[in-house]
Parts: sequence; C-alpha cells; structure tokens
Amino acid sequence: MYDTHILTDEGCRSVWEDGKKTGYAVNLTINYYRGLPLCCVECIELEVDGQKVPEKDMIVQHNGREYPYPAILADDFPTDFYWLFGEKLRVVIKKDGGIEQGKHKVRLKLGTRRSYTPTMWAGCEKTLTFA
Repeated sequence: MYDTHILTDEGCRSVWEDGKKTGYAVNLTINYYRGLPLCCVECIELEVDGQKVPEKDMIVQHNGREYPYPAILADDFPTDFYWLFGEKLRVVIKKDGGIEQGKHKVRLKLGTRRSYTPTMWAGCEKTLTFA
C-alpha cells in the first residue's frame, strides 16, 4: 500500500566530512499508517545502480541520533525511539568519494514488525536524483 512512497528524492546527496566526500544519503518513510519503534525495523536492503549496499556500510539517522544499521536489529536495541508516519529516516551509506551527482536507480526493500501480525514487507524501485 505504501510501497511507492517509502523511498523519497528529498535529501539524496553526497555526505561530506572534513572537506571530503565520505558517502551518500537517502531518506525513507515508514511502510505503515502509524509510527513504530525503530527496534521494529526488520530489514533495510538497498541496491544502488545494481550494486547491493553492505549492511555494515549503512548508518541510520533519526531525530538527531545516529546508529550503525546492524545495531537497530539487535535484541537489546532500545524500544523508545519512534519512527513516526511522515517522518524521514535518513540512511547514510559510507563510501569514499560519495556518489556522482545526477540520476541513479535505487531499489529498497523495507520490512517492519507490528504487534500480533507478521512482518510487513514493502519494496520500491525509483530513479532518484542526487545533488
């Protein structure tokens, strides 16, 4: 139902640190009609221009906090950090040199858990323009 909306063009750009491109970022929206704790994220899989993004290279940023992607999958991840409907979840991909400006094909698979129901899977493929 929300598949076409989970991947957004907004905020797609290279990430700079100390004057050097160290990665790039995409923004996601939740695949559910209400918010969920971040610990209910079951899966974020990204593919950019046909290349799968390794989990270890992803950093999740939300409400001024930053987490290595594998950390939010851990059983002991806090349950009080909420990803609300309409909020953007920023995923930074560590990659020396960032990403070239222009259009890139991005594929996303997002899985979230909800109480008393199976994992909800959503997928989206779009051509996004990176600044």
